Amino acid sequence: MSNNSSPCHDSESYFSVAESPCIDVLSDVLRAIRLHASSYYCVDFSSPWGIDEPQAECGTFHAVIRGSAWLSVAGQDSPILLSAGDIIAFPTGTPHQISEQPNSNLIPGLDVLEMIRHNTNPFANGPSVVTLLCGFFQYKKNTWLPLLRDMPPILHIKSDVDPQLDWINSLVKALAFESRHLQPGSEVMVDRLTEVLVIQMFRWHMNNKQSSSGYFQALADDRLSRALSLIHKQPSKAWTVEVLGRSVSMSRTAFANHFHAVVGMTPLAYLSQWRMHIAYELLAESNESMLSIAEQVGYKSEASFGKAFKKIIGVSPGKVRRKV
Repeated sequence: MSNNSSPCHDSESYFSVAESPCIDVLSDVLRAIRLHASSYYCVDFSSPWGIDEPQAECGTFHAVIRGSAWLSVAGQDSPILLSAGDIIAFPTGTPHQISEQPNSNLIPGLDVLEMIRHNTNPFANGPSVVTLLCGFFQYKKNTWLPLLRDMPPILHIKSDVDPQLDWINSLVKALAFESRHLQPGSEVMVDRLTEVLVIQMFRWHMNNKQSSSGYFQALADDRLSRALSLIHKQPSKAWTVEVLGRSVSMSRTAFANHFHAVVGMTPLAYLSQWRMHIAYELLAESNESMLSIAEQVGYKSEASFGKAFKKIIGVSPGKVRRKV
């Protein structure tokens, strides 16, 4: 929950589209889902090679540093040719195969990882033909936030093709170097660089505008992102659809329709979900009283808070607290 001393916080005034300088909803949500990422390995593979990745509990990614690879994904008719500079990510852990050729023999991904961790490369019997950087990213899944609902099954970034993506190409190269050269602080460096890479992938998806609806598109929409930011910064405020619309220079009806069309829920439903996310964290991780938590998320009584909490989360606030 944001500190009230933040320069972005103003509990009395409304922000117009031109006035608010502090809009970073993606950071709010990434903190809420507690994004963590790291890289498994960056290694050279010799011919023939192939990896079978099953459904994962976390997001996974591969970056082709050198050479090429074929990617086969469940549900897609044709394999995808990946070249140097390509980054392929699976935010929901979609099963897939990555290999030298579409018909290459495959080794389970967990076996490959285990062998590399024990300094045994399963594909090292000849001249190397590809260099792969592979890793994962994970996040809390019980946050009831639409970002998780709208995670794309696959992201394919061709950083060598678009000059505007030179920065992500440089980041991948820096990450590959750190992964292959053990130096003091390398483990932390790899974790941090991988997290930056994942955030950049989400940014790319936000700005790529492949669809006109969904939470990522709301984050890229100036007016919706400002409305979301107001909710995030002031969750205890008695927001109405009219006030939120006026805050972003839209009529009540236009704002309500636009918000629902893009985000997939009403503004007040989103407000309730954000409030209950905050409340859940406070119940699980603090010793604050039930009334204090209720007031911080806009409720004047424990009874009204408890009813709203159970409706969204599915259990009572007391049950969450007793689990701690």
